[in-house]
Amino acid sequence: MYHVLQLIYTIAHGLIQILQPILVPLCFILAWAGIFLSIWHIWTLFRESLANAQQMHKIPCPNCKFFTSNYHLKCPVHPITALSEEAIGCPDFEQSGIYPSS
Repeated sequence: MYHVLQLIYTIAHGLIQILQPILVPLCFILAWAGIFLSIWHIWTLFRESLANAQQMHKIPCPNCKFFTSNYHLKCPVHPITALSEEAIGCPDFEQSGIYPSS
């Protein structure tokens, strides 16, 4: 058993000695690739969040005359689509005057 372990150690040590000049640049490249991919992922999340926020700000419901701010019935005219993306371009939207338009 001891001879088998010694043989495995000798082979592994020889492989490490052969691969060592390749491992250092390979690890360097992989480390920078990981950093680049992390930054790219954060940038993509930021860009998607910004686009989503811009889309949500187009929903006119809080400025509508018919908006009730009630949890159970947000809008008596369109209760299903109130405060959703489907409410963008609502044909029954009427400015309430409570919130100044931007």
